[in-house]
Amino acid sequence: MARMQWSFPVRLVNSPDTPLFRQISQAILRDIERRRLRPDDVLPGTRRLARDLGVNRSTVVAAYEELAAAGRLTMRPGSSTIVAGEALAERACSFSDRPVRTHVPVAAGFSLRPPAVHEAERQPTRDGAIDMWGAVPDPRLIPADLIGRAFRQAARARDGLAYAKHRQGHVRLRSALAKMLSATRGLSVGPDDIMITQGTQMAIHLATAALIRPGDVVIVEAPGYRAAWNTFSAAGARLVPVNVDSRGLDTDQLDSLLREERGNVRALYTTPHHQYPTTVALDSVRRMRLLELAREHGIAVLEDDFDYEFHYDGQPLQPLASADPDGTVIYMGSLSKLLAPGLRVGFVVAPRNVLDRLLEIRTATDNHGNQLTEIAVGILFEDGDVFRHARQMRREYQQRRDVFCAALAQHLDGIVSFDVPSGGLALWTKISRLIDPERWRGLAASEGVLFQSASASSFDGAPGPFARFGFARCTEEELLLAVDRLASAAATSRRPDPPGPRPDVAERTGRLRPSASPPPAAGGSASACRGPAPAAAAAGCGEEWPGSTHRR
Repeated sequence: MARMQWSFPVRLVNSPDTPLFRQISQAILRDIERRRLRPDDVLPGTRRLARDLGVNRSTVVAAYEELAAAGRLTMRPGSSTIVAGEALAERACSFSDRPVRTHVPVAAGFSLRPPAVHEAERQPTRDGAIDMWGAVPDPRLIPADLIGRAFRQAARARDGLAYAKHRQGHVRLRSALAKMLSATRGLSVGPDDIMITQGTQMAIHLATAALIRPGDVVIVEAPGYRAAWNTFSAAGARLVPVNVDSRGLDTDQLDSLLREERGNVRALYTTPHHQYPTTVALDSVRRMRLLELAREHGIAVLEDDFDYEFHYDGQPLQPLASADPDGTVIYMGSLSKLLAPGLRVGFVVAPRNVLDRLLEIRTATDNHGNQLTEIAVGILFEDGDVFRHARQMRREYQQRRDVFCAALAQHLDGIVSFDVPSGGLALWTKISRLIDPERWRGLAASEGVLFQSASASSFDGAPGPFARFGFARCTEEELLLAVDRLASAAATSRRPDPPGPRPDVAERTGRLRPSASPPPAAGGSASACRGPAPAAAAAGCGEEWPGSTHRR
């Protein structure tokens, strides 16, 4: 067939709605459909067409590749690009004479159910910023070589790439987790007592689907974990907050709420080990009282133990589930912070009838899980790599905690006060009334430090005088630089001065003068509340938690 000389039929325009590569692909497609371009016709080379149109070659390449993916062009590496033959072109849209769709529509042609929850605050992004938004591990410390080796071994296993035979998760990983939970957390469990999930959030979703009916009450900690709240709300639950203080969840208030609701409460969601977001540990007296109340009122306790391994000072308390002979606790954990968030490995420990119901619900959407990942993580446990990595990360993150707390105490004295957390990957701080918290967060972001304000975890979403800093993913040098930037942002985030003493702020340099006091020791506290009570009150050091009326 003779090769026709084809010229581009339209003029390109800069448009926010239609990118240049799509304008090119649409013009070529129209010429194919009106037979101006016929099968086996040769299109100009990408360099030539890009030169003729005054665009980058990559723009033309993207247009050609889009049409090739739709079956309208054939691209021959190192040779020419031609219009696809009749059979191939007909196969792309043989059922209709309508023009082929060149992109996915922005909006659907049908209605959706109204959203059940408000969208949670999104983590901000900024190129080059020091990210202290979440309590997440440092991705630079993930043992990628060990994980890669384990995956290669798993892929060679007989069932590594086959359909899963174990609906609860591969027995190799469940056996390893059973040994770990028994040895380190006091849970008397076997492999059949454990179900593997794609992270803790899936475990929360499955438990919610098994338990919650529209109108049921779920009691949640305030401040607390909004992603879990959204899951409960999406199921039609009515959320009721319970206060958190320096001893953890207030069990006296919990008792009152359970009596007030008179049988409407279906579940309690709690993070007793390192409470989210405050990192406070629920003390032993309240733990026993919580279990007594759960047994008395017949409610489920959803225990989310998301970072048990990272405890630095003293012996960690065992989970609630370890002292629950009555079967009221559904225990959920994750390996995301210990190994790598991208692995998405979580687990549930629960009574047999609960696991059966969770499996029934999960099977409706995921009948096999991720068997390759489960085998690989099981190998990491068997080889001892998980435990060695955990020890190394505990030492590293404890050092980072100490460096960050000491720097805050020295350079932000009078601006923030805090208790040095005994564990976890983040620091919860109280902000002086002299500082506008939301303005401080915004200015800090502009200077290259991202952190979480109280509104992200307060029950009503309201701002408050608190901030949460994830220190684990930052090196010591990055933490010191972050404190310097935070101090600079704080100097321009001041409210009008109230009566009484105020922190010594170097207005001209935008830096806080170093405190003469030594940095706090691990397990101690740093505070702007120095001196008599009136001065402390003027400095903004009341102990009110966000989303709560409780003062401690």
